[in-house]
Amino acid sequence: MVRISSFGQQQVLIRSIMDNQSEVFEGQRQISSGKKTTEYKGLAGQTNTVLGSRSFQARIESYQQSIDTIRGKLDANDVQISGIIGAMESLKTAVQDALANNQAEGFSELLDQTFNFISNGLNTNFDGTYLFSGAETGTVPVNVTELADLAALPAVSDAFDNASVGFEARIADGVDLKFGLLANDVGEGIFQELLDLYNFDQGASGPFQGELDATQFGQLQGQITSLESAIDGLRQIQVKNGLAFERLEVVDEQHADTAVFLETFIADLEDVDIAEAVTKLNNDQLALEASYQAIGSLSQLSLLRFL
Repeated sequence: MVRISSFGQQQVLIRSIMDNQSEVFEGQRQISSGKKTTEYKGLAGQTNTVLGSRSFQARIESYQQSIDTIRGKLDANDVQISGIIGAMESLKTAVQDALANNQAEGFSELLDQTFNFISNGLNTNFDGTYLFSGAETGTVPVNVTELADLAALPAVSDAFDNASVGFEARIADGVDLKFGLLANDVGEGIFQELLDLYNFDQGASGPFQGELDATQFGQLQGQITSLESAIDGLRQIQVKNGLAFERLEVVDEQHADTAVFLETFIADLEDVDIAEAVTKLNNDQLALEASYQAIGSLSQLSLLRFL
């Protein structure tokens, strides 16, 4: 005599339904999230590769943020240096005009205006820090505001309170960029030029006003060469700033390429093939429906049907 075990069959079908439900749920999750799994253990042997790639990706993003900040500072450097060069060029032109005409007008005022413009430029505050103060970002780099104050100091170098070390930042693994300009490096030479003209203008042979005498003419003529030298020094500083900017752009482009590669690489490891997932989900849903039908049929079986 053969026994009919409906309970055993029901247990097998129930487990099958639960397995099919789990497969359907997982398929729906993959399609909605686009990810193969929500846990790294689901990636099996690829877990360390994904974790290492994500760590590298985070580091690249941090470098890119630093580069954005540095780019702003380098732009600000260039604007201020260009303005200072322009002010010194205007002063040199005024000296050349005075020599050509043997006549000087408003020279004292021009010296004061030039000094004020340059000292204000060197005291530029950018994004909460002084642009030319170096590592001491909260210190005003130039401590005088008038040529008379500069003349009262023992030396021109005493007009500067900036740090001895400029800004430096890491922009890539093993790559550090020095991009900060110091106020004394930029301004000491031109302050000396302005002070020499100021002292002569305020001294016994001054002021430079009206027709020039032989002493005044000789002083201005000798000043042209030193003014040109000071302006050339400023241009060299501007070129150095520009080279730092170019290097920054090259590294930033490398980071951008690396970021695209990492995003694609990680996606290949983590992201699900949507077309494949949809096909599998459809098959799992059919299997689940079949399981429902099977257990439904089994629940209607009765011994009476066999009598």
